[in-house]
Amino acid sequence: MSPKSHKHIHYNVALVDKLWNLKRLCEVHLKMHIPLNMVLKDEEYRSELLEKALTANDDELTSLVWEVRQLEDSITSASHTGEQFKPAKKTKKGIRLTRLTAITCSLLLVLGGYLLRSFLPLDAGEVFVIQAISETRIKPASSLTQTAATANGVLTRATTPLFRVHGSNTVGEKLAPRLVESYLMARGGTNIKTEQGKTPVEKAVSAEINGRVEFVEIHAHGSSTAFADLLSGQAELGMSSRRVKEQERELLLSKQGDLTEPGAEHIIGLDGLAIIVNSSNSLGSLSIPQLVKIFSGEITNWSALGGADRPINLYARDENSGTWDSFKSMVLEPSSASISLTAKRFESSTELSDAVAKDEGAIGFIGLPYVRRAKLLAISSTKSSKAIVPTHFTVSTEDYPLARRLYFYLPQKSTNSEAEEFVRFSATERGQSIVEDIGLVSQNIKTGQPFNNNFYPEEMRQLTNRSQRLSINFRFKDGSDELDTKSISDLQRLVKYMEANSPKRVQLFGFTDDEGASEENRELSLRRAKVVEQQLIARGIYPLVARGMGDEAPLASSKTEEGRRMNRRVEVWIL
Repeated sequence: MSPKSHKHIHYNVALVDKLWNLKRLCEVHLKMHIPLNMVLKDEEYRSELLEKALTANDDELTSLVWEVRQLEDSITSASHTGEQFKPAKKTKKGIRLTRLTAITCSLLLVLGGYLLRSFLPLDAGEVFVIQAISETRIKPASSLTQTAATANGVLTRATTPLFRVHGSNTVGEKLAPRLVESYLMARGGTNIKTEQGKTPVEKAVSAEINGRVEFVEIHAHGSSTAFADLLSGQAELGMSSRRVKEQERELLLSKQGDLTEPGAEHIIGLDGLAIIVNSSNSLGSLSIPQLVKIFSGEITNWSALGGADRPINLYARDENSGTWDSFKSMVLEPSSASISLTAKRFESSTELSDAVAKDEGAIGFIGLPYVRRAKLLAISSTKSSKAIVPTHFTVSTEDYPLARRLYFYLPQKSTNSEAEEFVRFSATERGQSIVEDIGLVSQNIKTGQPFNNNFYPEEMRQLTNRSQRLSINFRFKDGSDELDTKSISDLQRLVKYMEANSPKRVQLFGFTDDEGASEENRELSLRRAKVVEQQLIARGIYPLVARGMGDEAPLASSKTEEGRRMNRRVEVWIL
């Protein structure tokens, strides 16, 4: 059966239920992130996924594949009964709901509630449920100037946005519009629309609220524009896929306050900087030193890395992109390297990924949700260290060498209450479920197993023999025992998680980088574990264990600042 022959099967409730299970099982057995939206709406992607699922040699997964295919066949057969070729009956002008149409609308409503139950507000209206599950259509921004008519009269359309959020393309392409849509719904908005502006990376999300059409402006030209526009007053909220630079912080200090303080810096989710190649490439992993040589132009043929005799073609994000800033700071700058002038540059992550998928000699870097049909590589910090595949768990714990945080920056001197409420909404479980839904990594806590138990010292292996690791690590401000902004938020998340999972008990294990004497590092790691322990005790949670492991079990080389930051951590386990 052609994968294109069942265009609208994602409206079938029974099939969607099986595709949801397919996504879940494939992520377990194939060790890859699978965007549900692509499984539902991209027939070619779904067909490829079904083929991959059969290679897992799992009985439950194999059975599910055949059930999905049988359902697809039955739906396709039912849609070709010949009725569509009969002459249409003449009808009177106006809208008439046939029985089939009514049934279809009911199915859409049930399906919408099923898929969106994790993040829709409890008072969500039917209009948004149906609109959210159907394919989003981007409308021209010129429609913003039009007058909106309703059955009861004419709506007033706002001339200025509730707030303006500018910056990262990684955040602004999908996540920010979805968060704004859900936020406006939580405010009681209806008829919510995402409309395109002058360029593909400019959008406006509008909603009818209290007889008036309000809107939020989203410009996603790259992380550096977040801080430039906050400085110039062109935005109330910045979005970034990297942390604010010291120079940017200082420029904004007098006008907007310190953006590195907890009230201003908000982590809204995490992303793995994915290294992708063409699916025909035989390599499965690379080290960061190898990436440096590839992207600087020192290695120009795949044969030098054990691959086919084929020229390497470089694909990279553009200069304004936070994805580029992250790659540059995590990969190139520690080796004082620059990207080759032969690299093709892209403003869009989606376009870059699709270009790599079509080029057998390609290699590129993007955010984790944009892997699409390209091949994902495991990455190690050095040639001798463990190569780790970016999964939601390894990114959430920040064990993956190229994991990064995604930020909202709300100036300390902000006077926009709508922007403040929106940031608070984004941090809730409902907001974080949206982060997860579009393929990024939320901060909602999950359990999992470490990528390699033998990685840890014997003392810790014995203590965690029957334990599970949680998807958070506590980290600290540079050179101190003070928790960073993400860890402060994670404390409350951990408290809620433990209250819901009583009588399980917390185990805390501190680690340091390898600078300094071994005994001093063990004392420092214990002190940091005790900091977290005391914070939890103050909130009514009493850890079972708080130990310091010193500089053992390094996640990265401590020769770089980024590597040292990764190694300075407190891991959380439960028993």
